[in-house]
Amino acid sequence: MLRLLAFFVGVFVALRVLQLVPGIGWLFRGFFGFWLTAIGLAWGLSVLSARWESRRRLKRQIDALGQVDNPHVRGKRGALRLASGDARGALSDLEAAAAGEPEVAEWAYRLGLARLALGDARAAAAELARAEQLDADCAYGGVQLALARAELARGEPRRAIDALERFERARDQTAESAYLRGLVLARTGRGPEARAQFASVSGIVARTPQFQRKAQRPWMWRAWLGRLGLAR
Repeated sequence: MLRLLAFFVGVFVALRVLQLVPGIGWLFRGFFGFWLTAIGLAWGLSVLSARWESRRRLKRQIDALGQVDNPHVRGKRGALRLASGDARGALSDLEAAAAGEPEVAEWAYRLGLARLALGDARAAAAELARAEQLDADCAYGGVQLALARAELARGEPRRAIDALERFERARDQTAESAYLRGLVLARTGRGPEARAQFASVSGIVARTPQFQRKAQRPWMWRAWLGRLGLAR
């Protein structure tokens, strides 16, 4: 009962705030506005609740892995921390995993991603190149895409293109690889080619199987922003 009461109080507060927003305030007046706000708030709360529960599950998994201390378990724990957005917290675990199991490509790959997220593009490129040498198919080709990002971040566009070409020879062009190629072209002053490459991303997404399309759409929006930036 208290939760329901708190929800309706939240709806009324949100409704008052939305009514004051210039240009759209008129949408939130009357019965229609009330239900529009209630639906929006319910959706927002459900998204937040799902994310909170996901974080709780992740924390439980990380805590469980903390009971054992060996390179493999530290690698798993580091990968979970990295997936949660805690690159700095993942770093020491992934370093220990990569040192303890140097033959495992995944640890070098995850360590490269962590270093890249922390802004150390040179060290990231070295780790990602090592991961690719160990297993060119690591992360289903994600190792070449990450390496392209790292090379671009450290000012090596030619190396970035080489990594993308290795990826595309094995897997054909994807929305992400097309976007990254456009980014390289834009950074090297080849504006018209970059625009054409960015424009191709939406077509690639449209040809992607329906069940994969949602995951590809962010690259389409990034490509749109890239084209917008070149138009200025």
